[in-house]
Amino acid sequence: MIETKTRSALPKLRAPRVVTALVPVAGLSLAVVAISLLAAQFPDLEQRVVTMLATLVVVIGLSIFVSNSGVLSFGHVGFVAIGAYVSALLTVPTVQKSVLLPDLPHWLGQAELGPTEAALIAGVFCALVAVVLGIPLMRLSGIAASIATLALLVIVHVVARSWESVTGGNQTLTVPLDTTVESALPWVVIFIVGAWAYERSRSGLRLQAVRDEEIAAQALGVHPARERLVAFVLSAFVTGVGGALYAHMLGAFGPETFYISLTFVTIAMLVIGGMYSLTGAVVGTIAVSVMTELLRRAEMGFSLGPIHVTERPGLQEVAIALVMLLVLVLRPNGLVARGQGR
Repeated sequence: MIETKTRSALPKLRAPRVVTALVPVAGLSLAVVAISLLAAQFPDLEQRVVTMLATLVVVIGLSIFVSNSGVLSFGHVGFVAIGAYVSALLTVPTVQKSVLLPDLPHWLGQAELGPTEAALIAGVFCALVAVVLGIPLMRLSGIAASIATLALLVIVHVVARSWESVTGGNQTLTVPLDTTVESALPWVVIFIVGAWAYERSRSGLRLQAVRDEEIAAQALGVHPARERLVAFVLSAFVTGVGGALYAHMLGAFGPETFYISLTFVTIAMLVIGGMYSLTGAVVGTIAVSVMTELLRRAEMGFSLGPIHVTERPGLQEVAIALVMLLVLVLRPNGLVARGQGR
């Protein structure tokens, strides 16, 4: 009887409403494609666009969990690391693996797949890890859940540093440079549409009900831990694919690449754009990426007429932190508030 009430309480998407709702998400996808292709026409910006797109996939994955559950996760970069290493182990040429990682299992040492297949496998592997870890973790909520995800990040980082036979330990792992604007854009569009579809699915609506009124949602028969787990697994898949794209965008990485610094940047993008809005995740990523590029150039020093500014290392981190503080004070819900462009 309770289940019946729950189902009837959830809004159903009829055809006209679906078409209407598709307009903003289609516009959002087209805007990302247009901005990326336009900026990539400038040779000195092309690599920055690739970085932005790979990071955007990670932020969308983070948003799938954070936006719908209301639980701020500090551990999703752990899935980025797992996705990067899985993809690397599947795409690095066998000859190179025999030199860099001679102790790999034979079947893994002989594996050599294309970037798309490796990215999908990396995402699936991250989803399976999320199922195992999420069963106990998703019973938590609020600050306890956030601290638990931070512990997850630390565990993944320590394993990456210590499991030398598989990850190479602290050494830098070199992978093919396969991520381009053309290869990253389809993933971005697919995940934007996928995140939009999940928000409007029954599972997504139930999780949002838990986020807004957990006791009332439970009274209607919603299981908070189960719904959080669904979002956690989906977001792990997306961030795992993002990790694969990120690794093949860098070309070389180590355990420190996927740790505190990337965690700070991705959370800043989500917070500045809007934690409860898919559009906010996209806007925040683009805004911080543009700001980072400008600050990177300013760090190297510049001149404005008689004014000469010397190198200022660390300017990026300080400026992004200040912007995030200003947004939290002046616009607590981010540049794009909940309900705008969802």
